[in-house]
Amino acid sequence: MIDLRDVAAPPWEEDLLVTAQPKGVVDVWSLVRGARCATFETVWGSGGVWRGALVPGERSVVVAGAWERHGVCGYDLTGQRLWQDRSRTNVEAVTALAGGRVVVTYLRRATRVLEAATGEEVRSLRGVLRVIALTSDLSLGVGGGWCRLLDRSLDPLGSRIATGLGPVWFAASDGEHLAVTDNGFLRILDSDGRERARVAEDFIRHVLHDPVTGTWVAVHETFEGKNSLLRFSNDGEVLERRPLDLRVSGTATMRGGRTLILITAEGGQVVNCADWSVRGLEAT
Repeated sequence: MIDLRDVAAPPWEEDLLVTAQPKGVVDVWSLVRGARCATFETVWGSGGVWRGALVPGERSVVVAGAWERHGVCGYDLTGQRLWQDRSRTNVEAVTALAGGRVVVTYLRRATRVLEAATGEEVRSLRGVLRVIALTSDLSLGVGGGWCRLLDRSLDPLGSRIATGLGPVWFAASDGEHLAVTDNGFLRILDSDGRERARVAEDFIRHVLHDPVTGTWVAVHETFEGKNSLLRFSNDGEVLERRPLDLRVSGTATMRGGRTLILITAEGGQVVNCADWSVRGLEAT
């Protein structure tokens, strides 16, 4: 059994994802093939935490960041290191964008947008603490006490949306509404930022919009560490709840919200968001 700790994939990606083992060992998987494609070592953060992203393209790249001296590195899918940038450390998050770009956020430094294949800086985003990719053309910039929709070039769309004191960790969009986790709770917002509904469940640790059923799907965790899947409407009504037998340590949205990836003690699980059927990631 592979000891998987986390997972990363852009929400629009149809096939490839990357999972992380302890101390920076990553596995690249193909959903289409149902198989593991590659395993190699990358840099990792303090405490063995992996902060990285898979940036798909003609030449897909895995970008990983370290907390200390190693900075940020880009790797091809054979594990060959393509570039390394040691100029900034204390990497807090790495997020894949469309067009072969990646966002790297740091502790007390400006967020940077890099070309994933070369590490070249494209632009910086001052005041943005993290970026959440919603679709290939839409992202959410998160600041201190606010969030804001960003276009494909990461330019602002509309006004800032006020949030609580805690950061927004998870978000999703259906094109007309925005769902965000705010201090552990889930808010559903209209396109102008006005709150439409609030889901009365604490500690939502992932959210997506399933285009097949037209509903929102979330991973919920209790204070005791028990997880379940929730399905709810635009009005915040919980339509369905399904307990999960194993605790979830990592999540990722794929295939435009049709697929949810869960990392548990038994490995990776691929969830069909329309009917919640599950299959495992197969290692070969």
